[in-house]
Amino acid sequence: MHPLVSSPIFLFHRSPALWNDVEMLQTDVMRFFAILCLCLMAIFALVKALPMSPPADRPTIAEPTDLNAEAASLQKEIAVLKEKLTKTQSQLVAATAAVEKSTAQAADAAEIEEAVIARLSTARKELVLVSQSLKEARNEIKERETMLAKIVKDIHDKRRIRSELKTQIEDETRNLKKIQATLDQLAEKLDRPLQQKQQIPSKPPPPPVPPQPARKGFTLRFASDTALNTLVSRGKVNFFALAGKKAWQLKQADGGPVYVSVKTPSKIYEMETSTVPEDYAAVFRRQVAAFGRGTVTWGVTLPELTAISINRLIKDRKGGDLIIMPDGEVILN
Repeated sequence: MHPLVSSPIFLFHRSPALWNDVEMLQTDVMRFFAILCLCLMAIFALVKALPMSPPADRPTIAEPTDLNAEAASLQKEIAVLKEKLTKTQSQLVAATAAVEKSTAQAADAAEIEEAVIARLSTARKELVLVSQSLKEARNEIKERETMLAKIVKDIHDKRRIRSELKTQIEDETRNLKKIQATLDQLAEKLDRPLQQKQQIPSKPPPPPVPPQPARKGFTLRFASDTALNTLVSRGKVNFFALAGKKAWQLKQADGGPVYVSVKTPSKIYEMETSTVPEDYAAVFRRQVAAFGRGTVTWGVTLPELTAISINRLIKDRKGGDLIIMPDGEVILN
């Protein structure tokens, strides 16, 4: 008989209320057995999953080693490590000293660099000043070269004038000797008639010739010798001496006025002999001794404005005294 099935005998004699309690108890028991079966199934499944053989890596008990040998080995390793530590510390000290030395050297190098930079800045400033001075010196050299070229040209001109004057003096000296010989011969010829006339009684002198009336015309003179010298030195007036077919122009040199042989000018303003400065005439007599003061024609060439003023003043006039002032202005008296 199944334990969970009730006997028909007992079912027949039961009451309805009891029957209900039995049914509820039976239900509970069945639920209990169901839960128990589930738990057993889960346990069986876990047990089935466990390995049947023992694990290979199970713990074993190690046998004790020689502790004294291991301690000695550790002491040796400790000694080696201490030696390495000592060397490392000494190397660290040396490296620290080297770092400090390098730091000091870097500081010194920084100071030297600053000093070099300061000197370089000063040198650059000095270089700028020297460049400016060199530029000024070059400009001054160029100016002096220009002045030197002018001086050399002036020296060449003066040498040329000197050579021309020397040649002219030699020519005039030869002419003077010829003229002097001719004069000597004439003097000898004149001495002979005079000796004869001394033996003959002298005749009464002829009556004086009445002076001729002054010719009408214009005379040209300068206000003073200083005015003429000023205009000649400035190059506004050129002074000439004419004798025969030759002409000489007055030039101002370091030693004083000199005459240079030139071509006869095409247009010249004649001057009265009495208005010519005495030093001009004296220089001409010393330089060109073949001509006397009375045989020389003196004249000047004037600037265009002065010539226009003269032409304006002498227009519709018959004569007068033209006077040239130091500034080149012309007045008519």
